[in-house]
Amino acid sequence: MFRNRRQNRRKKSPEERRLARRKKLREWGRRLAVGFGLVAIAAGLPFAIFQGYAYLMESDYFSLAYVDVEGLYYVEEDVLLEAAEELGGEHILDVQSEHLQVTLKQLPFVADAHVERRFPDRLHIVIEEYEPMAIVVDERFWLVDVNGDIFLELDTASSDVDLWQLPLITGLSRADLETERGQERLEMGLQAYYHYRWADLHEVQSVSEIHVDESLGVTLIIGETGTEVRLGSGRWEERMERLQVVQSSLIQRGLDAAYVLIDHENELNRVAVGQRTEPGTGEVLEGAEESVQQ
Repeated sequence: MFRNRRQNRRKKSPEERRLARRKKLREWGRRLAVGFGLVAIAAGLPFAIFQGYAYLMESDYFSLAYVDVEGLYYVEEDVLLEAAEELGGEHILDVQSEHLQVTLKQLPFVADAHVERRFPDRLHIVIEEYEPMAIVVDERFWLVDVNGDIFLELDTASSDVDLWQLPLITGLSRADLETERGQERLEMGLQAYYHYRWADLHEVQSVSEIHVDESLGVTLIIGETGTEVRLGSGRWEERMERLQVVQSSLIQRGLDAAYVLIDHENELNRVAVGQRTEPGTGEVLEGAEESVQQ
């Protein structure tokens, strides 16, 4: 059997007991010293933090000296910098990045904004602008971007020549665009225009109007003489290939078309062209309609 451990333990001598008491006292002394040290640090730490914060806020080293901006084309730089400086304050630590981003997104043409503080004295702003695609014409003029989002009313007094060169979208009202069907028709018109540009047809004849009709589909008005190109709906790449052939043929023959019909649902090889009596006139030569077979 195992004996009880206490029965086997040898009694300590007086010297051993004295050394043990000294060791215990030293341990208690160390613990008290650590405790008092932590209390002292805790008491002095808030003051040290306050002193450090005060130094940072008063130091010219962290004064906001530079504002870098990327991504501007339509947004006026002076307007953006004024908003940034007003909200940014004079110190880099005063800048509330999220608040400033929300404010900048309210500026015309700003789709998104990213603000970054770069210590010690620089503010870096990256702007993502809406990319205007066309102008929706209702009682007023509305800019629509490449995604079909209406983002800004265009003032008729605007002197921005680039914007007024965008094609007009007709056949849709502002109210129509609040409906799902209206959005689908808008997207259809933008898709047709996108494929027209993708085929580089705009390099030959620019588009001045995109007309969207519930039953007839999309019609583009192109060129200086306003040739009407009826495209119908869907199969845009094939329709643009046909239009390229017609456009090239008319230019080579020195003819001016009043209209080009590529809106057949099934037989896209059947392209009807109506010629004008004289270039630039609205009269269509009688019997001049021809079918282009490919």
